[in-house]
Amino acid sequence: MRRITAFIILMLALAAISVAQNKASGNSRLPGNKELVSRARSVHVISESDFLKREELESSLLGRDEFIAWDMQITGRPEQADLIIRVHRKLFTNHFIYTVTDRATETVVMAGKVDSLAGTVYGLIADEIVHKMKVYREDAKATQAVK
Repeated sequence: MRRITAFIILMLALAAISVAQNKASGNSRLPGNKELVSRARSVHVISESDFLKREELESSLLGRDEFIAWDMQITGRPEQADLIIRVHRKLFTNHFIYTVTDRATETVVMAGKVDSLAGTVYGLIADEIVHKMKVYREDAKATQAVK
């Protein structure tokens, strides 16, 4: 019981120190989704379903012209990725749900659901992710061109 109490006190102290450091350094505001997606250069794909192969989604992403133009990379090391793409399939359905999360801030920058039969899920998810990223990235390119 004493160990649990000591552990809880330690965790609370560490949390308080972290909050104090963030306030002192002015990092209390998280970057917006546009900023997080615009500066991302690498992704890591995680499939939480036997019905979706990670490599197939990676291949589908790499085949998108925008992905190539943005000079995006796919890494097998989650700790090196800017964005984490996580996909799972709802049990007993053909609904595949995905989230794209900024690894450093753990901010979900986009999410969606795709319904798919007969192996089209890879292209559908890749299309949705690239389309949503394009909304953030195209504006960023236009802003940089003006400066």
